[in-house]
Amino acid sequence: MDEMKKQRRPSVQVYATVWQRALAMIVDLVVVTVPLSVISYLIIGNWMGDWITIAIEVFYWLIIPVLTGGYTIGKWMAGIRIEMRSGTDPGVLCMFFRYGIVPFFYLISFGVLFLVSVGMMMIRPDRKTLHDVIANTVVVKNTVPKYVLQNTKVSA
Repeated sequence: MDEMKKQRRPSVQVYATVWQRALAMIVDLVVVTVPLSVISYLIIGNWMGDWITIAIEVFYWLIIPVLTGGYTIGKWMAGIRIEMRSGTDPGVLCMFFRYGIVPFFYLISFGVLFLVSVGMMMIRPDRKTLHDVIANTVVVKNTVPKYVLQNTKVSA
């Protein structure tokens, strides 16, 4: 099975664009987060969610990328995925830092760290955000351009 995973992964990391990442996030919010908030509001009258909708959100953001090799619905539709800097699939602890711990700091900083993170993504050559740096992940495209040789290392 490990051989099969290695075969489906290119030997080169080609980083996802800012627009691909933004599209993936919008799709994830529209497909998962907004409907769950509406369902929660209709059931209990609270936008913040009940324990069932919160459990579904946690499962979606922390476990689904681990089970699918770095994909969420939005990332799959945008043609990108999360992987560890080494090129391996992300683990649960990595996803916990990426989608649990760092967004908490985005909230308590009133969005300032989120703006710093977006700025990092725009100026860094590897397009890493703050949560990528802390979780040691990158967001890469599914395909490698034809002009890139398979034995070439593009990532730094």
